[in-house]
Amino acid sequence: MKNLFLHLTVLFFIIFSAVGCSDDESTIDEPNVEITTTEQDADITFTTIQISGNVISDEGSEITARGVCWATNSNPTIEDNKTEESTNSFTSLIENLTANTTYYFRVYATNSSGTGYSEETLYSTSSMDNTVWDFLLIHDSNTSWHADVTFNADGSTVYDEPANPGDYTVYGTWSLNGNTLTYNADTSSTSDPDYYIFTGTLSGNTMSGTYTWDNQNKNWTATKY
Repeated sequence: MKNLFLHLTVLFFIIFSAVGCSDDESTIDEPNVEITTTEQDADITFTTIQISGNVISDEGSEITARGVCWATNSNPTIEDNKTEESTNSFTSLIENLTANTTYYFRVYATNSSGTGYSEETLYSTSSMDNTVWDFLLIHDSNTSWHADVTFNADGSTVYDEPANPGDYTVYGTWSLNGNTLTYNADTSSTSDPDYYIFTGTLSGNTMSGTYTWDNQNKNWTATKY
């Protein structure tokens, strides 16, 4: 009888311990996270946006991944685009975005129970409309000059050289396909060998590319004022 009582006691302890462990594991939830970037402190360019986040709680299980996920549709997940960060408080630089495009962002963190997400926020990359740029035209190894170029929202442009204000002012057109700029400096004189056609790529708040002059390709760079 004593042996039976002892066996029953041991069996009860094993069952109780197993149930207790199962209950403990079931209380672990997905991490609690927040997005801390606000509209006032968002650092936005034509092709980049910085998003800050924080893991508030790991909910009792080690954080194995954290960062920012984003997409052009609402409620992005880690199946879309994501960064991977090494600390629980971080700022992610989201690069290679498209100008004048709205993106949705959520901070995420993953533990043994799954992935938790913050509330969603959305920001748009900068638009070229009504911006003014400082162009540096590199004609050859000995010749270069600056020009101020205004890109109007209606697709028109104004070119003016600050060293010679009004002397070489020309009016043209521009378009943007993704982050590739096409800028015709003077659409009224396309047969002129001095006709300038610029092509370039946006990156952050800068551009660079080539322009044609007298059937030759020259280099240029530009920075947004």
